[in-house]
Amino acid sequence: MAANNLPDGHFIAEINPVAQDAVDAALELALDERVEEAFKMMETLVGEYPRNHDVCYGMGTLHGLAGNHGESVFWFKKAVAILPYFPEAHFNMGVAYQKLYDLGSMLTAYRKAVEYGDPEEEYYRTAQSSLADMAKVIMKNDGVDIDSYIASSREFNCAFELMENRQWEAALKGFRAAAAQHDRNAPTHGNMGLCLANLGHKADALAELDRALEIDPEYEPAMTNRLVVEQMVEGHPMEGVGFKSIEYSREKLERENC
Repeated sequence: MAANNLPDGHFIAEINPVAQDAVDAALELALDERVEEAFKMMETLVGEYPRNHDVCYGMGTLHGLAGNHGESVFWFKKAVAILPYFPEAHFNMGVAYQKLYDLGSMLTAYRKAVEYGDPEEEYYRTAQSSLADMAKVIMKNDGVDIDSYIASSREFNCAFELMENRQWEAALKGFRAAAAQHDRNAPTHGNMGLCLANLGHKADALAELDRALEIDPEYEPAMTNRLVVEQMVEGHPMEGVGFKSIEYSREKLERENC
């Protein structure tokens, strides 16, 4: 572990060899396809050692093996909240985020794995290689560096949450901040169009939806939402209409991986 890269601040991490051995045993059960037994064992461990980073990591790993990637992220976050310089947890969180098509969060997690990790370990080399490869792909496809991509993704995710809660003004501000970091993202402009439509700004909403389609002519949510917005009357919000929102680059990534 690269001790010179440890985070600032104070924290307490419980070192418990008994719990660690039990986690290893549970994961062995899962690898032997005895998943139900493994979950029961891990649930008991969580009850006994709720503040143990190894137990949280084990539960995250188990959910990952079971394909429950959202739950996997939840438990890895708990693990690194207890022990911030836990590179394996950061790495596996990155793998889970990749499965969820959240590339910005994946890149952030891989960076932590490299920052706190051991260069001799396989996860370190994998994370480092993925970061280098993604930096090239992002620059080629999106015309931005990896820092701008991550910052834009972070702004987008916050704005998306606000939009899901129908906080249109705040969400619009967040999407604009995301676009300032990375303009060539169709979901950013598509969701700006949704916010504008729900605020009653028909012309501006159509302009953003058109920008989304200029970036990605096959971006289906913008096509669908444009038909709805065309029926608007300027100044009259389209509250309650079934617009289609999308997460950061998810639709395009899913389409490319079909």
